[in-house]
Amino acid sequence: MRVLWFSNTQAVGTNKGTGCSWIGSLESELAKISNIQLGITFNSEQIDVLPYSIGKTIYYPISKKPARSKFHKLFLQLTHKIESEDKIQLYLGVIQHFKPDIIHIFGTESDFGLIIPKLPIPCIIHIQGNLTVVNLKWFSGLSSIEIVKNSKKWHLMKGIGLYHDYFKLKKSAAREIQIFRTCRYFMGRTDWDRRISSVLSWNSRYFHCDEIMRSEFYMRQWQPKNSQLNYVIHSTIMGSIYKGLETIFECKQILNQCIPESNIIWKIAGIDHKTEISAIVENKFKIRFEDIGIKLLGPLQENELVDGLIKADLFVHASHIENSPNSVCEAMLLGMPVIATYAGGTPSILSDKSEGLLVQDGDPYALAGAIIELFRDKGLASLLGENARIKSLMRNDPEKIVQDVMNIYSTILSEN
Repeated sequence: MRVLWFSNTQAVGTNKGTGCSWIGSLESELAKISNIQLGITFNSEQIDVLPYSIGKTIYYPISKKPARSKFHKLFLQLTHKIESEDKIQLYLGVIQHFKPDIIHIFGTESDFGLIIPKLPIPCIIHIQGNLTVVNLKWFSGLSSIEIVKNSKKWHLMKGIGLYHDYFKLKKSAAREIQIFRTCRYFMGRTDWDRRISSVLSWNSRYFHCDEIMRSEFYMRQWQPKNSQLNYVIHSTIMGSIYKGLETIFECKQILNQCIPESNIIWKIAGIDHKTEISAIVENKFKIRFEDIGIKLLGPLQENELVDGLIKADLFVHASHIENSPNSVCEAMLLGMPVIATYAGGTPSILSDKSEGLLVQDGDPYALAGAIIELFRDKGLASLLGENARIKSLMRNDPEKIVQDVMNIYSTILSEN
């Protein structure tokens, strides 16, 4: 079976750092199957990179078309240009060279799905998130006025940063709806993405398939702490506006007021002080993260992240919208007690009061209250962590997921 992937993830076969996530994990497992010939098309920052092979997997880098000049680049940024059909012929050239039996597209966020109506080959989209809904939740925690007020003025003038990202998102969301309408098959893992698919592509067929996590999260296990000196909360987020960083900031201030005698440290991986959203939040509240006990760790390698999580007491995810956040899945796999927001597909991966606690997004008071519950009841925290690990080991079992993917491929091919 010849399977061609389209993914925004760069050459996962060569990337062992922070970018080697669930797509890389799935690739590693599928590459072991003797009757699978895998090809991976991905966006590359480099110019004119030729296809290459690692093992029996063939990689097809697609270079971004560079701006003709600095003025042209500025024009593209200020007009919020997104790729529409610019690279379709390049994608079709890859397909003609690889000759796949089936095409597997990761995500609806990029332009990959525009190839679907041009092909007789069956295609399935693996849903990652949904821009149509993210568009609705973009300014959930911080208003557009607050973003403009607290952004760097040269970012605004050059057409870059979170404020301008919103206008690119709106265009991408419109393109996403177009892609949904032309696709017959979708693969997802939550009630949220299943319901969205049934609305945006009501004649399509949906297959449930979970994700393989990064290898080290299967090998390590969190244990309750006996130390009374420090209580460490851990979060892992990207620099997106809708990830709830402002909620974390407000929540930490509330915790400092409610239990001032306790040394609660909140560590956040994935962003640092140079990340735009960090500066915006500090400008909004007129106080630095360090001053209220929040440490920004920046991007971490897999082993560094696992070490940090193992040493923490609690994992918190405060996002305003998600599908199935991998950071939550990884914390659950380690057996950590987790508090997350009742947002998007998160309730499909985490049952409230069983494998963790769920609170309303954008509510720092409820989040602080949930943290205090587990801070005071270490037994409950440990039980939630144990239940989370049991559920995750079954849900994220690599052998089961590989078999599910193979069955989905076979089903689609038999129908075509």
